[in-house]
Amino acid sequence: MRIALAALALTTTSFAVAQTHIAPPPEPTGAVSGHVFCSDTNEPARFARVHLEPVHLEAAPAAAQPKAAANAKPAPPPAAGSDTVDTTLDGSFLLTKIKPGAYYVVVEKDGYIKPRAMFTDQEIADPSPQIRSLVEAALPRVQVEGSHTEQADVRLERGAAVSGTILYDDGSPAGGLNIKLLHKDPSGKWVSLTGSNSRGLGGLSTDDRGGFRVASLLPDDYLIEADLTLTDSKTSNIDGGDGRQMQFMMMTDRFSLPFYGSGTAHISEAASFKLRAGQELPGQDMTIPIAKLHKLTGHVAAGADAHFVNAAKLSLVTRDDGKELANTEISREDGLFHFEFVPDGDYILKVSDARDVVWDPVKPSPNATFNPMQPQEKERVLAAYGNTQEPILLSGDLLDTLATVSPDAVPPAPATAAPSTTKFGADSGPDAPLPAGPGLQTLPPPAPQLNPQAKPDASPDAKSNVASLH
Repeated sequence: MRIALAALALTTTSFAVAQTHIAPPPEPTGAVSGHVFCSDTNEPARFARVHLEPVHLEAAPAAAQPKAAANAKPAPPPAAGSDTVDTTLDGSFLLTKIKPGAYYVVVEKDGYIKPRAMFTDQEIADPSPQIRSLVEAALPRVQVEGSHTEQADVRLERGAAVSGTILYDDGSPAGGLNIKLLHKDPSGKWVSLTGSNSRGLGGLSTDDRGGFRVASLLPDDYLIEADLTLTDSKTSNIDGGDGRQMQFMMMTDRFSLPFYGSGTAHISEAASFKLRAGQELPGQDMTIPIAKLHKLTGHVAAGADAHFVNAAKLSLVTRDDGKELANTEISREDGLFHFEFVPDGDYILKVSDARDVVWDPVKPSPNATFNPMQPQEKERVLAAYGNTQEPILLSGDLLDTLATVSPDAVPPAPATAAPSTTKFGADSGPDAPLPAGPGLQTLPPPAPQLNPQAKPDASPDAKSNVASLH
């Protein structure tokens, strides 16, 4: 009897499995083929990158729909676009296994305008009538049907380009600097093309001779930005299985200062340039005045005992227009704030979020896989203090300074009279007395530190570089 029951259970189980694995026939898919040509040469665009992006269809007006349809949600676009393929030597391409639906044909080739990058993801997903008409004019559109191949030919327009050379004021090339191209947004503010509306501009840097060239640009007014950036890198190795080692690199920008136009750190002083359609504009050179850059370092003191806090945010703001020039935080390595290179100028040093903290280890969840991208420590605030700001006229290095914040958590009330300017740098000398009271002062004897054995930074905002397998 026991054997018979087991056989019956086996028979029933086998029947249930057979029923579960009955799958509906696959939905038929279509394909898109075509050719891409360069409008300036009428020759094939070889090795251009082609893919499809779903069209978010515009819903019909409610008055033209039945009541039930008017209240229904609009039909979603196709679930996905397509893989990306390269055109061959004759400029042809073929995209297969495409789900039925409406798609934009997106083509990119270096040196040519990239129409998709003219629009943000939001403008594509939910376009206004005006934006929709612009998208339809810029991007070819195809309607894919199952078991059919649609034809789509594309012509690429040559974009404008700008080039130049960046040097330091001693004549040496400024190689390896990050380059950005700025244009004005609808509000008139200079913004980077590397944002959501990038127009196809990716990360750029100067070559070993300080040269750069930016192409695929639309007609517009532009401004060159070059960043002096100090970056700290930390490498972690974990077991990737099967004897492989996976390496992760955490990169954190310790300090950065942008320069604009021909070499000013103040964007309001920089000269822009205009590009016409297809124009090649050379000679947009920049000289970075490192002879006029200075270092500003020091401690932040707080509390009734004026001890050094080990965490705070600091920024330098130009006094005439109130715009931030650079920002930094207190370093966990030495308990100091560091403005590594700052040009001559009249500034306000602002201190905020001054606090005493400790860093507690983060306990991983049980059975959790090690993730080097996750912070290994968590900040715990022991005490928080007020803010302060002080004027600085900087003309040379200023080291071992002291900024004192209010001993309580309430920011000091703004002064009713214009603050007097304290001059620092070469003219004042390292031993010149500084004003007493809250603000920047001469450095007292070192006070006890909360965390003398600082651990390497593992802040959650650290940037991750590409992981590689060895």
